[in-house]
This record gives sequence, C-alpha cells and structure tokens, in this order.
Amino acid sequence: MDFFDYLVSIYDYNEAILLSEISYKGYSLPWIKKKLKNLCDEEKIIRFEKGVYYIPVDTPLGKSKLNPKKVIIKKYINDGNNIIGYFSGMTFINMLGLSTQMPNITEVFTNNEPSRVREVPVGSQKVLLRRARTTVDSNNAATMSFLELMNFTDAGFYDAEKKKTIAEFINKNGITRESISIYSPYFPDKTMRTLVESGIIYNVTQ
Repeated sequence: MDFFDYLVSIYDYNEAILLSEISYKGYSLPWIKKKLKNLCDEEKIIRFEKGVYYIPVDTPLGKSKLNPKKVIIKKYINDGNNIIGYFSGMTFINMLGLSTQMPNITEVFTNNEPSRVREVPVGSQKVLLRRARTTVDSNNAATMSFLELMNFTDAGFYDAEKKKTIAEFINKNGITRESISIYSPYFPDKTMRTLVESGIIYNVTQ
C-alpha cells in the first residue's frame, strides 16, 4: 500500500490529518513531510494550515473544503484515541440548544494548551483556548463541561425548559453527585452556588 492509499485507509476523505500523528512504515518525519508536499502539488491532499492536512473530494465547485470544527475537535477535544478537552462558554450553550445566539468565537478547555488563555485562528474560525483545570479524559469530560456551564451562567438563566435540557444532559452523560464532588474543587465557588440556587442540583439524582 503506497503512502496516499495508506492515508485514505486510515483517515478517509474530508477529515483532519495532523502531521504529528502520521506514522508510515517507520519512515522519518522529513520523508513524510516531503511525501505530503508532493501529494499537495498533485492536489491529492490539501494543506489546511501548518501541520494539518485533509484528503479532498471533487465537487461541481472544485475541491471540497474542510470544516474547521473538525480540526478544532481533532487538535483540542478528541484526538482520535483520547478525550482531551471540551467546549465551553457560549459555544457549549449553543450546542446544548440553550440559546440560539451563534458565538463568533469557539471556546475550549483542553489538555493541549499550556497557557491560561490564548486566542488562535483555525481556518476561518477564532478559537479561545484555555488550559484545562485538571487533566481531561473520557471519565470526567462531561462533568467538567457541566461544571464549566454552571460557572459561566447564573441561576436566573435557567427556566423550566432549560432545566429540562440540562437534566437530559446529566442523565445521558451519567453525571453523579460523586463526580461533581470530585471535580468541583477545581472551580470557583460560584459554580456550586449556581448549581444549588438554580435548583439543578436536584436533577443530579445519583
């Protein structure tokens, strides 16, 4: 299997491919970079930004475009093997359907950011990266994103319909009082205050 066919088999079309994750038959990084450049010259792959590529498909309007959200997820949320972050702020509120307001910047907490806070471009998207309060993994990401929501909002934000949506999120993701007690110390006091004053604490039944 040649290098291009290998990339297709592992990553498929219109998916973010990070240079840092490519491993092919023990070849060196310089060799891989050279092969990627050759494939870019042949328009078999496209360089989205430094260190990020994708395999396009042909459309009536030309080569397909890669959705920046896929790059954000791959670099900062789920690297394909591990959960390493979560969406937050208005981004998360919009994803839950708690607001129709479209944020002009995507907010993320991630293990892959050493700075306390930093804004970076990902394609046409602006991303506000924040260093994870503690290491994020598949066991705590839902609880951490939930607590982040409580910290970001006030008790008055939650009407009956929003509480119902939050209750569904809690149940779907198995958020428990035990997990909240483990991770709440990483958050400001306001987090638990919003949780209690909004009454959402009563939706955490386990």
